[in-house]
Amino acid sequence: MTEAPRNPFLTLQAGTELSLAATDRFPAAGHLWSQPEIDALILAWAAHRPLLVRGEAGSGKSQIARAAAKVLGSEPLLVEVIHPRFEALDLLYRLDAVERLSDAQLGRVDPTNKRYVKRGRLWDAVEQSAEGRPVPVLLIDEIDKADADVPNALLEVLGNRSFNVPPLEHRIVRAEAGRLPLIVITTNEERELPPAFVRRCVVLNLNPPGEHDAFVDWLVARGRVHRHLDVTDAARRHAAAQVFADRTASMAAGYPPVGLAEYVDLLTALNELTEASGEEERSVIQLGWLQRLGSYALVKNADQRQDRAAVPPASEPSSAPDGGSP
Repeated sequence: MTEAPRNPFLTLQAGTELSLAATDRFPAAGHLWSQPEIDALILAWAAHRPLLVRGEAGSGKSQIARAAAKVLGSEPLLVEVIHPRFEALDLLYRLDAVERLSDAQLGRVDPTNKRYVKRGRLWDAVEQSAEGRPVPVLLIDEIDKADADVPNALLEVLGNRSFNVPPLEHRIVRAEAGRLPLIVITTNEERELPPAFVRRCVVLNLNPPGEHDAFVDWLVARGRVHRHLDVTDAARRHAAAQVFADRTASMAAGYPPVGLAEYVDLLTALNELTEASGEEERSVIQLGWLQRLGSYALVKNADQRQDRAAVPPASEPSSAPDGGSP
């Protein structure tokens, strides 16, 4: 039996950065470790429980799973994105009835069903764990979009550490003791999760600060770790202040708030729009683009005015050089 690895998250330190390479599913990003994230992962690993990350959409919940996979050396991350028509069995396996029917019509049906049973992501994670490879991380994204039977079925599998596959002569897929995959589950709180399921999870509430200065500092710190984006500190802070103003207006009107995801979108756009700009003029041009384009990233509801007054920069820049202004 392969010896279970020691807790790999004990060596992490809050405030340290981690670069995440682009994949087919995710863009390149930087992750800034916070102490609550580290502590939640330490507990989830030690208790052999899934980590449930709660928080508003676009707050960086799924990125915790990406960062954990890099720490474990088990990239690429295994991902299952939940949708309203997702069924509990899909996490485990799927029987391709269409292919089986087609084979039956051609007189070449596989009596063992091995050709028609497609492994789900949880099965993949269990198999990888048993093979002695680095412990995989399975991200189950937006579980709140599914009916209650999905988290309940997951709860049963995690409790038994095994599941049955009836189409394969009731084959038992079992996780080796001490080699369970790390499961990170996210929810945007669109639907209440079964209390019994939540009780069996380690829970991390990922909430940004509510006060202006703390929120701006929180966003700017997370923007800086995206080292591939050449955005000035003045533009980062101004963008963060604008995000705070627009999220405050959205919440006051009863709409979902904008946040980290929209902030990174703005930084990405500023980087691309000013790639050819010189160092001295870049800050002026980026602030100008923010004034001009910010509302299209941050004001997303039909009855909110996109011609709202923008937050003025901390210090008004001089006009941009000819040919460089937005």
